[in-house]
Parts: sequence; structure tokens; C-alpha cells
Amino acid sequence: MIVIFDVDGVLLDVSKSYHYSIKDTVEFFTGKETNLEELLDIKFTFNINNDWDASIAGILYTQSGLLLEDFKDEFRKFSSSLEDFYKFSIVYGVKLPEYENLVDYFENRYKVHREREELIFLKEVLKQVKEKTDYTGVITGRPFEDLDYSFKKFDLYKYFDHIITEDDIPEPHLRKPSSYPMKMFFEKIPYKEPVYYIGDTKADKLMVESFNEEENKNVKFILNQTPHNKDIEADMVLTKPEEIKEILI
Repeated sequence: MIVIFDVDGVLLDVSKSYHYSIKDTVEFFTGKETNLEELLDIKFTFNINNDWDASIAGILYTQSGLLLEDFKDEFRKFSSSLEDFYKFSIVYGVKLPEYENLVDYFENRYKVHREREELIFLKEVLKQVKEKTDYTGVITGRPFEDLDYSFKKFDLYKYFDHIITEDDIPEPHLRKPSSYPMKMFFEKIPYKEPVYYIGDTKADKLMVESFNEEENKNVKFILNQTPHNKDIEADMVLTKPEEIKEILI
């Protein structure tokens, strides 16, 4: 048995860290006050798994001058990739910062907010999962530096055999929902069913589905349910972390 975890929204509550970093970044590069719930609405509506990219989308929204629903209607046809985000900026005359500059600012703001993160899966539950499985792992869109800080803070490394982070992904188009991160994972860990991936976004689900289709495998997607993702269908649903023990019996 193999169990693989996402980090943000699964292992760790990032509502007071990464989410606030999106807001700070959008406000810095636009000079305008923003509504966090509207920025998160855009992030989740368009399945933007990477929060640097979610910040770009937030800048587009804020600078477009459109009402939220009107922006979503217009943005929909440009929402499939970061490259398309920049096409939207040209069409609608929105000046975007250099991506590297945005990433630097975002990460500096994250360092301010990261102390407020909390564990969702308590260590006792992770210990029990580790004891029941052949391998455990992590596939996350976090940069390694961010993951390393939080995993050391909460002493989480001992619960996982292999970890894939943003730093392992060579090109933006290979991030979730691409199957690439999961393919990378199984280059190091031998595939052995049953395999479960616990995520909280459509990008997580699509990564699993793409991997299964391309590799003829049968990874089960477990949704860690939050107020933002109740519309996502999954093989199994967790309403609280302790329920994983019932699935893994």
C-alpha cells in the first residue's frame, strides 16, 4: 500500500499563510486594496494550483476594472495556462510584473505569514498511516525551501519516504494537473496497489486521472474536503483527517 499526500490544504492549513501572501502580492503590484475571498474565488474557480500564478490572476482581475463575475467570464478562455494569463494581459491592457519579481515578493511575504500555519493531519495520524503502508510520500507545488521550513518546524520528514516539490518540476506546464509529478514519484518508489493520493483541488484530481490513463494504473483519489472544494468528485472523501484510518484498514 502507498499513500501520497498533497501539503497545502491537506497536511497544513495555509489559509493564514499562502492565502494572505496572494493578497499581499496583488496589492503590492497593483497599489489597490483587494478582497481575499474574491481572489480565492478566482484561484479555486479556475483550478490555479500554484499561488504565484494565482497572484498573477489576482492582478489581472484587480487591474481589469471588471466586476468579479464579468472578469471570470472574460478570463475563462485564458485560464488554461500561465502563458494564457499573459495573453489576457495583452488583450486587456494590463501591465504585469516580471514573473521572477513576483515570485521573490510573494516568497518574502510568505516568510512573514508562515508562522501561522497549523497541522491538519496530526502527527499521531501520520504515524498510524506510516505504520500501515509500504511507502508514504508527498507531491506538492510548494518550493522546497517552503516545504523544508514547515517540515522541520512540525518534524514531518520522518513520516515520508519520498517527496516531490516545485523545485523538481522543470517547466510550469508540467506542474499539476499534469501527470508529470506523479510519474516522477514512481521513478523512485515502486508502484504497488492499492495507491491513494490525498488532495484538495481539481488539479490534484486531474493529476491522478491523467496518470492513471497514461500509465494504465489505478491510483485512488481521496478528497480532503474543505468549504472551497465540495463540488469535486472523488473516490473517497475525508471530512476530518482521522477518517483516513478507516479507509486504510
